Amino acid sequence: MRQLLLLLTFICTSISVVHGQEESVLWKISGKGLKRDSYLLGTAHTVSYKLIDSFPKLKSIFRECEFGIFEKSPNSIGDVKYVDIHTPPLDSVFTPSEYALIDSFFSNSPFGSIKPYNNDASLSGMLQAVVMLKREGTKNQEMFFDEYIQFFFIDTLKKKTYGLDEPEEMARSSARENHRQTAESIVYLIKNDVDVDQGLKPLFDISLYRTSLKSDMKLNKQLGDSEGEQVIRDFTIERHRIWLPKIITKVNEGPCFIAVGLGHLQYNTGLIQLLRQEGYTLKPVKLKKYSL
Repeated sequence: MRQLLLLLTFICTSISVVHGQEESVLWKISGKGLKRDSYLLGTAHTVSYKLIDSFPKLKSIFRECEFGIFEKSPNSIGDVKYVDIHTPPLDSVFTPSEYALIDSFFSNSPFGSIKPYNNDASLSGMLQAVVMLKREGTKNQEMFFDEYIQFFFIDTLKKKTYGLDEPEEMARSSARENHRQTAESIVYLIKNDVDVDQGLKPLFDISLYRTSLKSDMKLNKQLGDSEGEQVIRDFTIERHRIWLPKIITKVNEGPCFIAVGLGHLQYNTGLIQLLRQEGYTLKPVKLKKYSL
């Protein structure tokens, strides 16, 4: 259960922020000679994409921007070296009974059977999907919040999108991952009714996470948890080193809409402070919420 909470830290702590703190998730990027503003949105991957419709200003901003930037997209920024990303076959990390359980779970969802993806599925992506499908408001959702925004850019606005992640870093991340522990977390969530948001409270200082965008990255001090802090750092610092020059390149080309997990905005190691250190001005944008 402890490993499950660590894995879910970024997936779940953002959700209460999106619903409860409307000023802290969208930021305007200006200054340093930019002719037009760009925008940075901190998302919660597993919330309902219908939430976008309750903030009409968001889609207006989408239309103002020339292109979208996401954690992952078929289009890369700059020269990217392509490498194979090793993901173990699902039938090698799950027992036969676990495999049958998980296949049944996904077969009864919009995602469908896991069997066609046995050799190349992402376990961390599956974990996020299970979290989303176990919630009442998103149990019939066929894509993540970020994916919906990206498809809106591509299909509705006919605008190009770009991805920040690089295969080399993704391969290193996959090599570090304890695939069996992730698999066990997936099985646990499917078998049990778990309130993941409540479960995070003893592990992570959610109030600090929700309110501070300048504090250094810290877990609950009562835990003295270097393991948990390292998990969070592994999810962010190396990726931010790769992302930052790509973001700078694109905002200088024209106005863009950048959508990444909210955890990537937070703290001195997050994108808000890193962009400020580069000389850009970042200010929160207030979103007026309308009832659906």
